[in-house]
This record gives sequence, structure tokens and C-alpha cells, in this order.
Amino acid sequence: MSEPRLTVALSNDFFKAFGKLPEKARGKVATFLSKFRDNPRSPGLNYEHIEGGKDPFIRSIRVDQDIRCIVRAPEAGDTYVLLWIDKHDDAYQWARRRTCHVNRVSGALQVVDVEAAEMAVGDAIAAAVTEALANQAPAEQASAQAGSLFAHCSDDQLMLPGVPEALLPAVRAVSSEDTLSRLIEWVPQDCVDGLILLADGRPIEAVIDELERQRPSTIDPTDVAAALETPESKAEFLVITDDDVLEAMLSAPLERWRVFLHPSQRRLVERHWSGAVRVLGGAGTGKTVVAMHRARWLAHQLLESGAAGRVLFTTFTRNLATDIRANLTKICSPEELQRLEVIHLDGWVMTFLKGQGLQVRVFNDEARDSCWSLAMDVAETSLGLDERFYREEWKDVVLAQGCRSRDDYLMARRVGRGTRLNRQQRAQIWPVFDAVRAEFRQRGLWEPEEAKQIAADLLNRSGPPPPYAAVVVDEAQDLDLASFSLLRALVGEPRANDLFIVGDPHQRIYGKPVVLSRCGIDVRGRARKLRINYRTTEETRAWATAVLHGLDFDDLDGGSDQASDYRSLLHGDHPLVRGFEDPAEEQAFLVSTLRQLRDAQQSLASTCVTARTRKAVEKLVASLEAEGFATRVINADESDDPSDPALRLATMHRVKGLEFDQIFLPGLTDDQLPLRRIIDGCPDQLSKALFEQQERSLLHVAATRAKKRVVVSFSGKPSSFIATAGKPSA
Repeated sequence: MSEPRLTVALSNDFFKAFGKLPEKARGKVATFLSKFRDNPRSPGLNYEHIEGGKDPFIRSIRVDQDIRCIVRAPEAGDTYVLLWIDKHDDAYQWARRRTCHVNRVSGALQVVDVEAAEMAVGDAIAAAVTEALANQAPAEQASAQAGSLFAHCSDDQLMLPGVPEALLPAVRAVSSEDTLSRLIEWVPQDCVDGLILLADGRPIEAVIDELERQRPSTIDPTDVAAALETPESKAEFLVITDDDVLEAMLSAPLERWRVFLHPSQRRLVERHWSGAVRVLGGAGTGKTVVAMHRARWLAHQLLESGAAGRVLFTTFTRNLATDIRANLTKICSPEELQRLEVIHLDGWVMTFLKGQGLQVRVFNDEARDSCWSLAMDVAETSLGLDERFYREEWKDVVLAQGCRSRDDYLMARRVGRGTRLNRQQRAQIWPVFDAVRAEFRQRGLWEPEEAKQIAADLLNRSGPPPPYAAVVVDEAQDLDLASFSLLRALVGEPRANDLFIVGDPHQRIYGKPVVLSRCGIDVRGRARKLRINYRTTEETRAWATAVLHGLDFDDLDGGSDQASDYRSLLHGDHPLVRGFEDPAEEQAFLVSTLRQLRDAQQSLASTCVTARTRKAVEKLVASLEAEGFATRVINADESDDPSDPALRLATMHRVKGLEFDQIFLPGLTDDQLPLRRIIDGCPDQLSKALFEQQERSLLHVAATRAKKRVVVSFSGKPSSFIATAGKPSA
């Protein structure tokens, strides 16, 4: 009779703990794990119960004299789950607080720190009571405020999206957003989305439908092997089937994110979609990670099926494409990389048009001015419109709406342009646009929007097969109508798995809202959202989101996207905001704070000082180097080098897509944000409002690059955006 098949799984927490062990200890653990997989029932393993532990199935195993492995070991059965690895006392302390059980409603295997969750809720409730007493709130008001955010749900309804049974009392005690933000730091990640949506008042049926959760027909709470097969469990546990896979994982523990995806992320990545997909998500929700995993998955599918074709990964800016290309090498095999092409969209267009024999040159201000000067010779003087008007009309109407002919321009929308034009006046204006376009072509100059239009035309005329099997798009909120029309042409007629579009309209710092359906991209039934921030603290997220207060944001397809259903799992210090009367005082504060960090960390590699303009960055570099700091400026066309211990500096635009432990935002005065010289030059209120919204989004983007701390400073009159986010702190 054959032996039952053994199942050995490792948790996400195990890999995190393993990565923190000294190198010598990690080598011993790797040897131990190999022996454990051979025979987890070996008498020599010396299983020990955890005295005072909350879960009788959680045991300790000796790795050596100092290291202990925490494992869920069955009394009977063949499934072993390695949960933690640490020094003896620390390992036992970790194990005493936790349980590892199968959720009887969702079917997922869950590890729960019951004590921490209960303490988090208790602390938040105590803080709320203290605040109410300080404000002398009447007793009846305090009582009304104490109502549970989840009173409309039964226990089973809470457990279906992933709440463990042991945490139901803690969840029931949640009566405020602050209490919720404290609780979700400690609950299993597979239930966070559901709690956020239910706390927002949405009915359980709508939540389950949006999260695509289905209650299994049968659940055996003792069948851990079956529980490990659920999507929620796969986000937290890796079942080891191959020693080579285990060895590869242990040799690169800091890249654990390439294995573990949150359930909501995994559902997006590992799935055959019937058409184009649109994924929204706030800063830090892992959108780019999801996009990269999706590109790798698509490349792997092509290899497995033996199909021809490649996957294009593209984005708006060159520097983001550079960073993504570097990161894809960490998660893809050489064979998968061969099926992937990573390039920013404008770069792809330039290369393609040159390959088609078209003369294509990059614009410079002198050439542009010359073309406009010649085109204005045909302007109708009786209209009384100056060159500035024509240039703005060209940019905001003709290029933005893809007008190629006079008839297109006669039909174009001009909402917010200020100057009213009747049909006859538009007809009189059009010859200037024809003339400037002709001047551009004579010099081989193409506006980016027009270059994309002609590229799409050439692709559509050429017929099948399209250039790519699939296209993955990151930072889609900054792309324009011409870009999305080109993306449609790059994959041809709508089909399964053709477009995967990721973005966040709250981070739009370049373009204007675009409706995907008007570009031939239908995402109905395939629009999803990521709600959990894994990078920034809740305190930073709340401050950065407050910067955007009062603004409306689209969802890339004509609807709206709110930021209220978005939370962070991490907590830390509130952003530090300091105002000074004298620039010298602000400089002294910046230098002093950076020196403290350098002394404490022995490196400033994960600290970035960022400013609104290149000139401001250059000034900061000079002043900080004079104070003895080694600096590294992150430019647009290069990826960062983490091994360099120097202090990072970059423009606020350049830090998009990057992350640091600390972000410093000095010089946030009213003339720097919004940038005064540009906003004063806006021709109308609509242009001014659009630019101010982009500038507020820029501050939001810069602040959310910080994993631990944000420091904001200014001398003189502060940017109005700081007041929007909150009062300066002492």
C-alpha cells in the first residue's frame, strides 16, 4: 500500500522572517527544510507544544540550538504548514498569539494574531472615548457613535469575504473609520477588501459580487490541503512541490512579492479575460506589480501554448518604462523575457514611424516657433485672435480631439475655452491649422498626438495579424485619446486577453480625462479596483488623499472614481509639516534632519528629497553637497541603483513609480505649487482648474512614494495645498 502524499506549505510570513535571519542561520534553515520535506514525521524533529498558545495544532521544531521553526502540524493527516522562523524566545512569542484555522464559511486557511486585533480595536475605541470626553460630548452622542459599522451583516456574511470566526467580536466592535483602519492592519488580508466595502454601507450581495467570492459547496474545516487550494490561501501560502523551487525562493527572499499576490490581485493576473480589462487603484495598491505579473503570465501562456507573438508592456513616461524593464528581469525567466517588449509609448511610435520610412524629428522650441510664425501669415485678421489663442486652440481642441479636417473641427467640443466661436469663425480659423501642420511636415516634425494617429492608421490599413498578442498598459491615466486608439490598433480587433489597462486618475499629472469606449476599448464587465495600500502608512495615505479633497476624478470610462474605499494596512507617524520665516532656517532644518537620519541608518539610499522643478533640484544638490552630503540625482532615462548609499534627489514628476522610506518635500511655497509661472499664464478658468488639479495630484503622487515618513517644509507663504491637507505641525 502506497504512502499518502505529503503536502508541505510555507507562509508569506515565513519568507519574511527567513529574510531577516543572519546569512549563516539561513543556510541552516535551508538544510533543515530539505530534510523536513523528506520526512516531516521524523522522530528527530522534536515537535513541542506551545505553552499558553491559542492553537493546539501550532508546534515548534528545533532547527539548531538557537533557531526554532513554527509549524501547523496535524494530529493525523499529511499537510504541514510552516508559519514562522526565528530565535527561540521570539518564535515562541509569535506562536502563542496566533491561530491557524480553515474559515468554515470561505474555506480559506487563515493565520490570525487574535491578541493584536483585539488590542487594536480596544486602543481605537479607547482613543475615541478619550476624544469624546475631551470634547465634552454628551453621553447619548457617545452611545450613538458606538454603533457597529457591520451591524447590517450576520456572522456568516462577515465570514464569507474572509473574516475569521475568532475575530468576529473585534469586527463587531468597530464603530468608526479610525477603528477600522486600526483593525485591518491585523486581520487576514483576504478579508480587508470586504471589510472596507461593507463599512461603506454596501450590501453583502453587492460586495460578494464585486469581489467575485463564492461560498464553496462543501467545506471541511479539518481539510487543510483543500483549503490551501483556494485563491485566498494561495495569496498567503506556497505549496512546495519541487526542491528547486524552494531553493530558488530561499536564495531570493527579498523578492517574495513575485510569488505572493493578494487574492484580488491574483484574480486579475491569472485569468483568461474575454476582452479588455481596466484596473484602477490608489497609490501603493500594487497596480504596477499586478501589471508586471500579468505581462509575465501572458508571456508564459504564449510559451506554453506554442503560439507566436509577443506582449508589449508600455506606459506614458520613459523613466517608468526603464524601471519596469529592470523589475521584470527579477520575476521573469529568460524565455518569458524574450516574449516581452518594454518601451514607453512615444518611443515605440518614433521607432515604428521611422521603420515605415517617415521622416520623424523631435520638436524643439525654435522649430515650433518658426512654424507658427509662418502659419500665422494666413490668419484672418478681422477675427482679432492672436497667436497664443491659435496655439491653445490647436492643443486643447484640434490635437486633444484628433481633428484632421475642417469638418472635424467644426464638430469639435470647445467647453471651457472662453472665447465663443460660431461655425463661420471656426471655418475661418482652420486654414492656420492646415498651414502649421504643413510647416511641421516639411521639417519632419510630428506632434505626439498626430504621430500616434498616423501610426494607428498604418496599423489598421496593414490588416492582420496585429503586431502584438497582448498589450499591458501602466499609468494609463496620463494617456490621451490618440494613445488609446493606437493601443487598440496594436492588438487588432477586440478579442480575449488583448488589453490590460492599469491606472489611477487621482495620480493624473499629465493628460486629460479620456473615455475608453470612445477609443474602441470596451471594458464593460471587466472593470476592477484595488483598494489595499501596501506601501504607505495610513497616516500618509490620509494626508495625501486630503490634498485632493473637493476634486472629482473619472474612472477612465466616463464614470467617477472615489478615494474613500481605499485604505493602508500600515501605520506610522503623521506627515511632519514645518513652516519657517526665513529660507536659511528651513535649510538648517532640512540639513539637521537628514544628518540625524544618516547617523541612525548609515545610509540615505532610501531617502529622497524632491522638488517641483529641475532648477530647484539643482539648487538643492548644490546646497546639500556643500553641507557634506553625497547626492545622487535620479534622471528621466535611468533606473535607480539601490547599492549607492547617497541621498537621492529628483523632481516630483520623476519620483512617480519609485518608492523610498522617507520623502522630503522642501520649498512648498505658493509660487512653487501650483507653479506660479504656468498657472498665471493659463488663458481661461478651465485651463487653470485643470492645471491646479494636476499640481495637486503631483503632490499626492510625491507624498505617497514614502513608505515610512513624509516631511514637508516651506519658508514664507505656504502652498495652498498644504492647508487643504491639514494644519502645519509643530
